[in-house]
Formats: sequence, structure tokens, C-alpha cells
Amino acid sequence: MDTLDYVLYYPQKPLVTTRAMEHLHFRQLPAGINAIVTIACYSGYNQEDSVIMKQSSTDRGFFRSLFFRSYRDEEKKMGTLVKEDFGRPDRANTMGMRVSGEDVIIGKTTPIAQDEAQGKLCVIQDKRRPQHKLMPQ
Repeated sequence: MDTLDYVLYYPQKPLVTTRAMEHLHFRQLPAGINAIVTIACYSGYNQEDSVIMKQSSTDRGFFRSLFFRSYRDEEKKMGTLVKEDFGRPDRANTMGMRVSGEDVIIGKTTPIAQDEAQGKLCVIQDKRRPQHKLMPQ
């Protein structure tokens, strides 16, 4: 399964096509940009590896693209009464929060046990060893 994707904001149909592109219906699903390319020597020095672009074209969205990555998580059932559920992330908790490119926001809820809600001492089961944790009131 692919977990990352690059999407071009303004794809264009190609100006010139091949026979294979006609059979694959490439014109119905454009995947590139028609750029006007000129090859010129700027100030007389070797320019074989350089690219010069107009600032106004990049300001207007030339080659603008979007990158996104998908993540996977599962709902788990722990015991007979506790079950995790997926939902939309709560906007009240995430409003005004700074999010960077590495942050993942998943709306996942787990009901709180009665002992935890009342602030009593409860035992947390772990695969390694049980832990005792005092819940705040």
C-alpha cells in the first residue's frame, strides 16, 4: 500500500502526444505542466546544469504541488467493556494548536473506567508488569 502521494495543483494536457498516449487516454488524465524552456548562456559561462525561472511564474503557482502521507491505525477491544472508537478529532481541543508536517491527528476515543473517573487507585495492566497509578481527581 502506498503511504505517500504527490499531487500537482494545476495539471495541463500535453501539447504533443504519442500513439501510446492516445491508447492510454493520457489526455483525459493530465499529469504534467507545459513549460516553455529556452537554452541560453547567461554571461558567457558554463550553464549546462542551471535552471532559471521567472519569479512571477512561481508566484502564480507554477509547479505548485501537494505532498501528503497516510497513516494506519486500528480499533482495539481491550476486555469486554473497553473498546476504542474512531471519530472526528474534537475541534475544541485542536483549535489554535500548532501543527507541523510531522504531526498526525487521529480522532480516537477510549472510555474512562469508573475508578479512573473518581480518582481512585487502579491497576493498569501492561504486558511486562502491572503498574499502580494514582489518578487525579
